Amino acid sequence: MADQPAGEKSLPASQRKLQTARDRGNVARSGDLTSGALLLAAGIALSALGPEAFKQLLAITGIYFSELDPHPLTPGDMQPMVIKALLLMAPAALPLMFVLMGIGILMNVTQFGIVFSSEALQPKFERLNPLKGFQRLVSLRSLVELLKSIVKFTAIAVVVWMGVRDRLPELFALMQTSAWGVALGTWELVWTVWWRIGLTMLAIGILDFAFQRWQYLKDQRMTRQEALEELRQLEGDPRIRQRVRQIQRQMAMRRMMVDVPTADVVITNPTTYAVALRYEPERMQAPRVVAKGMRLVAERIRDVASEHEVPIIERPELARALFRDVEIGAFVPEDLFRAVAEVLAYVYQIDRRAAKVAERKKTA
Repeated sequence: MADQPAGEKSLPASQRKLQTARDRGNVARSGDLTSGALLLAAGIALSALGPEAFKQLLAITGIYFSELDPHPLTPGDMQPMVIKALLLMAPAALPLMFVLMGIGILMNVTQFGIVFSSEALQPKFERLNPLKGFQRLVSLRSLVELLKSIVKFTAIAVVVWMGVRDRLPELFALMQTSAWGVALGTWELVWTVWWRIGLTMLAIGILDFAFQRWQYLKDQRMTRQEALEELRQLEGDPRIRQRVRQIQRQMAMRRMMVDVPTADVVITNPTTYAVALRYEPERMQAPRVVAKGMRLVAERIRDVASEHEVPIIERPELARALFRDVEIGAFVPEDLFRAVAEVLAYVYQIDRRAAKVAERKKTA
């Protein structure tokens, strides 16, 4: 990584960059895959709906020939005729249109999901630049697209030839049959070739979609500078983050110092560490650490404890263990409970002696 040029796209695209590209309408898709699916769907729909549509077309033709007026048609006569023809053809044509529309939407959703982007519809005037157009024309991607087109055309031509080569005599024999026989024979031959082309296009489309997906992820790769810039945008300026952390530490310090006067004892190292403990037997299952710190913070804890007459006990090993193993607000663990209990017992004994001395002074 250290030896790679800064401008080389050596890092995979982040989810944020992929989402940004998707919001702009830049997604991986294959037109060949959609074309293959539409071709197969159209063939199946015509097989199912074609006879009825053909009958409807014959009926419409019969109606118009029966109502043919020998007088010349005027533009005013054409409008109702066209409207009537559309209404008569709609029951036959609309189902096929809805099937193809649904298949087209389904294939696009399958490839890249649902994407709404107005940016993809905006005109890109830089495409009118002849220099950039020439660069696109002679680029490696254009060469790849040319090779794909040649392979696709060759595959379809081979499939068509394999479908009709053994049926050429039947095709010539159709010329001597009736009009209906010609229609049925032609449709049978067309369907034989149709589904072969559809399956070929579908297979080509699957391969093309895999290639487009690979090419898309390759184009979206990031340089180290882009990755650092994105990280900076997500996390904010380092100086701001440092200032926020400093403010958070100050607020935590103030909250911690407020709890020091409520402590029962402060255990020190004596100068490096200071840990303030509080214990209420009727409410707590074990002593709780209400404040801890080292060096300047430890000194501040001792000063606050002295101001509020909180006992300060020197237990270096215990102070280090509490500072290292117990977080602020947590209870003292079992392995340290006995040592802490001894300190609290000593503190309570001192408190009782101090209370007796104060009582004697009052009665003297």
